[in-house]
Amino acid sequence: DLQGVLCAEFGEICQAQGFGEQRAAQLQAVLEFAKRLAAQPPTKKYQIRSAQDIVSLVRMDMMYLDTEQMRVLILDTKNQVLVNHSLYQGTINSAVLRTAEIFRPAIARNAANIIVCHNHPSGDPTPSPEDQDVTKQLVAAGQVLDIEVLDHIIIGNPGYVSLRERMPW
Repeated sequence: DLQGVLCAEFGEICQAQGFGEQRAAQLQAVLEFAKRLAAQPPTKKYQIRSAQDIVSLVRMDMMYLDTEQMRVLILDTKNQVLVNHSLYQGTINSAVLRTAEIFRPAIARNAANIIVCHNHPSGDPTPSPEDQDVTKQLVAAGQVLDIEVLDHIIIGNPGYVSLRERMPW
């Protein structure tokens, strides 16, 4: 039985039907990994409660980049981060993606909410008209998909802008 396998010595496993030293070593490695995994307490997910929580999560990765990068935070129903997904590395002043590409990871994970983040390499986080237009399009698409866009954060150096605070939807 399974408990017998867990308690078996290496030599006993080697003598079992169809097991050589290599397979016995593999089996013991997998069993040890499973024991360690089972002993781990569940990891606490990072929960988003404010724009500052978002910025704390992504700022250090994004504020010093010399090209634009777009990230999507995929969130569950409690606004806990499931995935911090880097979607695109752009040029010095643009990062363009189709709406479908932005929502694809959220749809694949059956997520409830997303947060879009991108940086301005110039350091000035002031949203461009294009940033505002893209945000409106994403919010509208999210309503159709039943995935709420909680915020669109623009990271500068040193500041940031929350488009949710600037243009509430």
